[in-house]
Amino acid sequence: MADWEEIKRLAADFQKVQLSSTSQKLSERNCVEIISWLIEKKLIDLIFTSDGKEYLTPAQLVTDIQNELYVSGGRINLADLAKNIGVDYGHITAYLNDILKSRKDIHHVLGQLIDSSYLTRIAGEINEKLQQQGQINIGELTITYDLPADFLQQQVFEKHLGTLIFGKQDQNDSKIFFTESFIARSKAKLKGALAGITHPTAIVSILNQVSMTEKLFFFLFDQTCMYGSLTSRLPGAQYIPNCYSRSQTEWTTTFYKQNGYLEFDALGRLGILDYKTYLKRQFPNEDFIFLESSVASKTILDRLETNLEECISSQTYVDLQNCLPSVFSPKDIAIILEKLLKGQKQQQTILIEDYVLSKAFIDNLIKLCDAPLNVKVQNVVDSGQYQQYLVDIQGNRGKVEPEAEEKVDKREERRKKASGGKSGGGTQGRETKTKSTKKHARGGTKGDIEEDIHTETKKELKVIAQEDIKELISGLLEEEGLDALVDAVAEYLAPKLNQEGIQRAAEIFKTKVADQTSNRRKTHNELQDKLNDLISEMRLFTKGLKLFPEDIQSQLNKYILKTISSDIVSEILNYAAAENGSSTLTGSLNIDQKLKFLNELPGEFHSSFQPLIKSLQGQNVENFMTQVEPALSSCSMIIKKIDKKKDRAAVLNHKHKLLEELSKCEDAALVLHLATLAIFIGATQCMLHASGKHLAAILAFLKPYLSKEQHSELLSYHYFVILMLSKGSEAENAREKLKEKISVIKKIATEYKYSSSSNEK
Repeated sequence: MADWEEIKRLAADFQKVQLSSTSQKLSERNCVEIISWLIEKKLIDLIFTSDGKEYLTPAQLVTDIQNELYVSGGRINLADLAKNIGVDYGHITAYLNDILKSRKDIHHVLGQLIDSSYLTRIAGEINEKLQQQGQINIGELTITYDLPADFLQQQVFEKHLGTLIFGKQDQNDSKIFFTESFIARSKAKLKGALAGITHPTAIVSILNQVSMTEKLFFFLFDQTCMYGSLTSRLPGAQYIPNCYSRSQTEWTTTFYKQNGYLEFDALGRLGILDYKTYLKRQFPNEDFIFLESSVASKTILDRLETNLEECISSQTYVDLQNCLPSVFSPKDIAIILEKLLKGQKQQQTILIEDYVLSKAFIDNLIKLCDAPLNVKVQNVVDSGQYQQYLVDIQGNRGKVEPEAEEKVDKREERRKKASGGKSGGGTQGRETKTKSTKKHARGGTKGDIEEDIHTETKKELKVIAQEDIKELISGLLEEEGLDALVDAVAEYLAPKLNQEGIQRAAEIFKTKVADQTSNRRKTHNELQDKLNDLISEMRLFTKGLKLFPEDIQSQLNKYILKTISSDIVSEILNYAAAENGSSTLTGSLNIDQKLKFLNELPGEFHSSFQPLIKSLQGQNVENFMTQVEPALSSCSMIIKKIDKKKDRAAVLNHKHKLLEELSKCEDAALVLHLATLAIFIGATQCMLHASGKHLAAILAFLKPYLSKEQHSELLSYHYFVILMLSKGSEAENAREKLKEKISVIKKIATEYKYSSSSNEK
């Protein structure tokens, strides 16, 4: 209340001051302070002008805005409005919504205020322009009046259409308006243009002539389409007059009925570009065959098919030039023949130039050459030309002796097989790199020879000349009136007859070496399998001996090298000797004698055989396994790939053989040997190759794997074996003891199954 009383007092003072003389007036500063205090206390609501010297009430600001809008002709920019009134732009925008709510005829568009008077005025202007032009586009008016297209359409056209704007809206484009007179005038122009066109014309050309938009053209065309048709509704479409379509139809129908075909070039000259669609539409029930340069009727194909069947049945030929239209290109003919010559027909005919010859006709020509070909084949083999041809294929230039060819034929074939795969066997499963691909001067493989016969015969060996073939077949061809085909048929038959001749020569040559090759193949394969078995056993034996201490390992390694390894070396040397005509057997030779014998073999064996033989003097089986691979490769043999499944089967099979031999054995010492090796396999799942003197070490190794009773029985049996073999005074007594214990030892070996629990007992 104190504040209100103070206000009343101040108001009274203010009134008193106003009525008083000028000597008692408030200063401008005091007035500003008073008004600022009132605004601060929110007792009055005033708006400062831009210069700060005047105040406006909100109601006065709204009134000034409406006045300025009226003065500006119904359209004014908000920035200009703020400048004219003299207030900040923010004050204008703050009270803008109040104006828009109170005055529905005022619109805020793009930072401008527009009232209905302005819209009414431009509606009149637009109507004048529409009547003058006949058509108007809202898109163009947006540039003229700087207003959005949607605003013009909704607030100007839709509200004033029929009242101030007299026209119609385009049904296809809502932003286009036109007058009835314009449509009638445009339709008349279009009818005249279309009626005068006699050939296909681009739509663009027509539009340029009639000065019409594309959309209006398509709209009016539907009403004037009796003169022709359009290829599409796209900008690049063409107008096809009905008179032109009729002339096209008449020509194509007449020509096709008379000739049975149509050229694509001729259709193109008539303006038919999409000929497939046109023909299917024009001849819906016709079965066309589309070729490379034309389209043919089924009648032409049926006629040619009849001729081909007659050609096959009569064993003659068909002249395609007489059966097909001359305008058909070679590709067209190829397509037709591909359709007609299928399956059995294709196998019974041959196309040479413009003629289809039956296979029987060609066979008759070949029969004329058969007897002379046999004579020439025999001459080629007898004269050595065929053998020289084989040498040339292999890159050799010397004369091939038939015996040398027979001798090395199979060995080179095996070398080729050895080169067929990278991965080989061996102790470590390494990749084997054989020398089998190298062609030695000693000869080539039969497989290589036969393959090269097929690939290089045509170029290098001519059994029968093309001129000879022409002389043989010319008589028959002249009788048939095919003189022009003599050269072409001779050229066609030459490679076939030469290939047949070389095959016959190969058969003749093959008979000379068949027996030797057959025996050598069997020997080679058997020896390769045998050596692979021995090498596989050595690898498995090596795995078993590695379970022993180093001193025992050394002894067992020496024993394997002395026995199995020595046998392998002897087999390889025997094979190499036999291949080079020697009958020497190396099984009884010692290492020095084998090295000396190596000098009798060709030099190509020295580099691989010498390290192998010397490895027998070492104490390491693995070194021997490394050297055996190149030695086998030089003999065209390979080491088979390691197969763990086969290894397990081999171990079980070896154990089975030991037990089977044990069951039949009655030799006291051998029983212990077999039983010990069988128990070792059962305990370790590894094979072992050892002599009788190693039994003590093996039994000591097996002690943890045996029960006390089993181990005691084996040691006792071993003790009596030693007494028996010592041939001392107790030898006879020991023999009797061994007879009693044989069944026990056999039972232990047969029934042995290792388990940790049984071992603890």
